Amino acid sequence: MSKRIIICAVLVFFALSMNVALSDMEYPQELMEASAPYPEVKIFQTANASGTVMVGMESDDNLDQIFEFYKTELAANGWTITAEDKQQGDFALMGEKGSNQVVVSIVSGGQSGKSTIMLRLAPKQ
Repeated sequence: MSKRIIICAVLVFFALSMNVALSDMEYPQELMEASAPYPEVKIFQTANASGTVMVGMESDDNLDQIFEFYKTELAANGWTITAEDKQQGDFALMGEKGSNQVVVSIVSGGQSGKSTIMLRLAPKQ
């Protein structure tokens, strides 16, 4: 549980600390190593700093659909799933491949009704 909270906190901090323009955002090519982008998402944030690549996206789909997509994509791309967590309104996946780690955080949209997806690729710590 504490590992999950730390991961979510790091993703939120990382997301809030970046000042990124919202126009012309594209899915970071480096993340294709882990997964293709989820279909029909709106990318609202990208970041690439110190070997860490991250993307923030929004989808109209539910958490279960998104979770299963990433679980399948990671496995198909040779990632070993090291942790899964499904709690009400907040799902997470962690995977490892070689010297890299990927974290997928999916949060229900609350008032907006959209699901927020944060995907982070970084060297293992």
